[in-house]
Amino acid sequence: MGRKLLEISNLSIFNNEESLVDGSDFSVDFGEVVGLFGESGSGKSVFSLFLLGLLDPGVFSFSFDSGAFNFSSGAFNLSSKSPADWLMVRKNSVSMIFQDPTTVLNPTMTCGKQIEEACFNIPLSDRFNYCLKLLSEVNILDCEKTYFSFPHQLSGGQKQRVVIAIALASKPEFLVADEPTTSLDPSTQRSVLDLVLSLKKSRSFGVVLISHDLNLIKYYCDRVYVFKNSRFLSFSDKSAEPYVSVLEKTLLKIKNRNRLSFSIENIGFYKNPVSSVGDSVFDIKNLSVSFSKKNSLFFALKKISINVSFGDCLGVVGCSGSGKTTLGRVLCGLQKNYSGSFVFPKSGCFLKDSVQMVYQDPFSSFNPKYTIGESVLEIVGLYKTKYTISDLFNLVSLNPDLSKRFPHELSGGQKQRASIARVLASNPSVIVFDESLSALDIGVQFSLLELIRFINSVLGITVVFISHDINSVYYLCNKIIVLNGGEIIDYFKSSDLFLEKRNDYTKKLIIDSNFI
Repeated sequence: MGRKLLEISNLSIFNNEESLVDGSDFSVDFGEVVGLFGESGSGKSVFSLFLLGLLDPGVFSFSFDSGAFNFSSGAFNLSSKSPADWLMVRKNSVSMIFQDPTTVLNPTMTCGKQIEEACFNIPLSDRFNYCLKLLSEVNILDCEKTYFSFPHQLSGGQKQRVVIAIALASKPEFLVADEPTTSLDPSTQRSVLDLVLSLKKSRSFGVVLISHDLNLIKYYCDRVYVFKNSRFLSFSDKSAEPYVSVLEKTLLKIKNRNRLSFSIENIGFYKNPVSSVGDSVFDIKNLSVSFSKKNSLFFALKKISINVSFGDCLGVVGCSGSGKTTLGRVLCGLQKNYSGSFVFPKSGCFLKDSVQMVYQDPFSSFNPKYTIGESVLEIVGLYKTKYTISDLFNLVSLNPDLSKRFPHELSGGQKQRASIARVLASNPSVIVFDESLSALDIGVQFSLLELIRFINSVLGITVVFISHDINSVYYLCNKIIVLNGGEIIDYFKSSDLFLEKRNDYTKKLIIDSNFI
């Protein structure tokens, strides 16, 4: 047993009368990585805010027998009500890596200036070089360019690395990482967490790693707490075994491609796409997409060639910034600045009427002023498909009663199902899923993978599934392309994924995705 950096006994956290954490113990040693694993909505992020003194006292209350940080500068009691004391703790001793970099970063400031704001103990004259060093440590390739870039000019993975650099800038003794790599591809995810671990060893700070990724938690953490039924259970605790076992079996189903047949009852109301399976829907040859930046051209896609047939389920996998989303935007008709050949059916306005996209963040794709039902009915009216809310919600296994709720009142999985129902309301021939499952826990991911497979195999809708998770792509798709640097470096049937002739980059994705 090491020296305790954090020790909490019999902690309870309440939201009005609801108990979010119930009589639980939690501890972290100096130089230790402690994992906190639980489902989305279980209260993991509420606990992380408690550790930083950021809980709103008007909404939350808490109690414990004892709770304190034991920093090198002295002990700090977690029951402190002094905002000034908590401010000093967050300034000098504790940092947090938040989940969503888009909401964390200020869109009106360059990334470098935002990192500088956290360099409290660095002289002004040294801050520029210190920021470049931090960006280099989190594997940003062009550090100076990123320093002067605004958040919207970076990919999702690059933005998350900037957030991690901000968290490390104050040289904390205690780091809370709340789903820090959710939006990153497996290779970047692994390199960033390896970085955090190497810094942890050199600086001897403690880390709480919060995640819904069971493989990641088991691989990187010295100890693991399972958050279930409002209690922190040790990973080795017998009461946690049934829950963990179910999740591990779900992971194996995805990795081993154990797929079940579907029941096709009560879907006669849905109009299947008018097309012949096997006919070409997209034929792309030597397509390139470029953007002008400071008198030079940046190629997001470089002379790619693919053919997608009606009824296909095409997987697009690659690292952050590889061009996956750009390809999806081309297929949807949203990105028209391209060169090369892009052939699609000429009946009516095919790209506008028959190709739809399900986005990564369902919350930002809904109007917060509309109920979920109103958002779906808007599409029914626009496309004149005459579907009912009840039929569409039942089709995506969503309780029709939820149609009266607003987006913020639904869980992540429920919002994504509602997004899919809204897309199905337009009666599309093709649906592009752009990282639509990356922020969800494994149980919800699997249920949505089954829903997408149902949409493809039973409803006959062509699916383009963009993801950085090669396991999900392998489970779902019949064909896979691997993008890197805007180029297709591998293109194969899913059944050929594990052949020796695969590209080295594809092999690396497999290794990094499975923490081998």
